[in-house]
Formats: sequence, structure tokens, C-alpha cells
Amino acid sequence: MTKAVCFRCGDIKFGAFNPCGACGETPRNDEDLILSLAMTDHYFNDPSLRQLGDSVKAGNLPKLDESTRSNLLKNLEEFKKTPAGRIMLSLKPEQESEAKPRRKWWPF
Repeated sequence: MTKAVCFRCGDIKFGAFNPCGACGETPRNDEDLILSLAMTDHYFNDPSLRQLGDSVKAGNLPKLDESTRSNLLKNLEEFKKTPAGRIMLSLKPEQESEAKPRRKWWPF
């Protein structure tokens, strides 16, 4: 999945679980992750993704039926068990931004 709609601002971004380049929001909890996963090119073509994005921009988040939500949650739980899932979902933007600045490596 390379294209996704940001669940917060509706912009098209790279990857469902990555931060949005437009608003900076990153899906953090299971509900945000499921919604982000649902709004990807894995399930929708480009015109449909743009329509979803326009809907989110207008303040209308898509409503997932219980069957779809349950299937996506199952997929998310499986992804969390993989090495890539453990690494990707353990990185929190607030942890990255709170990192202490490093000392300059150059001597002057």
C-alpha cells in the first residue's frame, strides 16, 4: 500500500501508517490505524481515494461496517506481530521530536 488518505485532513499521503505530509498527523490508536488502512490503494482506485479525501476534508469520516472493521482489525493485529509492524508501530512522533539534540560532530 503506497497511497493512502490522511484520516485527519484528507490529503493523499504515502503509506497508511506514516505521518501525513500536509498536516503531520500520524495514526496512533487502533481506530485511527484501521481507518487509515481502509483508505488505501489496496482497496480503492485513485479517483475513489480522491473522493474519500474530499469527504474527510469536508468533515465526514467514512463509517466502516462492523464486518469490514473486524477484518481490518484482524489484519492490523497480524501486522503488529511481524517485525516490520513492531518496529513501525513502536515509533511515536512525540518520541522522535523529544530526542535530545546531538553534539556537533565537527570541531569548530
